[in-house]
Amino acid sequence: MGMCGRFAAELDYPEIAQILHAQPSAGLPGKSWNVSPTQTIAVIGQDAHGVNHLASAYWSLIPPTAESKKLPYPTFNARIESALDRPTFAQAARHNRAIIPVSGYYEWTAERKPYYFHAKDNRPLLLLGLYSWWLSRERANATWLLTATILTRDAVGIAAQVHDRMPVLCDPQHAQEWLNRSVSGDTILPEASAYGARLSQSLLASHEVAPLHGDGPELTEPYDEMMLRF
Repeated sequence: MGMCGRFAAELDYPEIAQILHAQPSAGLPGKSWNVSPTQTIAVIGQDAHGVNHLASAYWSLIPPTAESKKLPYPTFNARIESALDRPTFAQAARHNRAIIPVSGYYEWTAERKPYYFHAKDNRPLLLLGLYSWWLSRERANATWLLTATILTRDAVGIAAQVHDRMPVLCDPQHAQEWLNRSVSGDTILPEASAYGARLSQSLLASHEVAPLHGDGPELTEPYDEMMLRF
């Protein structure tokens, strides 16, 4: 799995909504320790009136112009360095920015060893992303679908020891500026990437885990501890 393609989400939604000054929607996804692209994830985004919402989204961004939900290329990640220049992501990068809260994320080495990255104090990680609304043209009574992608950048620190890319991290202090639709993406994307790199150096911890099969909290447990069990 390339880049940030799997994560854990054991989230306290009321707490996240309070931290990010967001209104929680009904029907948010349940707990999972093995979330993969095209599944339903929780995202925070801002509407045209400046109100933040915590809502469910389809994990793979579909631009409004797409004819079909199935795109010929993966869109669960977007490179923050080029998002403003890519037709798929440009509109969202300028005004439809999102935050994806996760418990932690998985990354694989070249030898296919999985590692779990999380905050040292185990608080939720806030990953920067983009969102887009999409309406199917193939169904007569289709409803608008909220879709999202996670932004990545060159890996630094311990993340660079496992993979060459990593998700861009944020903290609550910088979240409101990131979500603010009146702030231009041309300015904030480069700033957010640089800040995310600095934040990751002090925030992230990691450990090797067993190969991911099924779902459950045991997926995030250190591999060496798992091996000590009978």
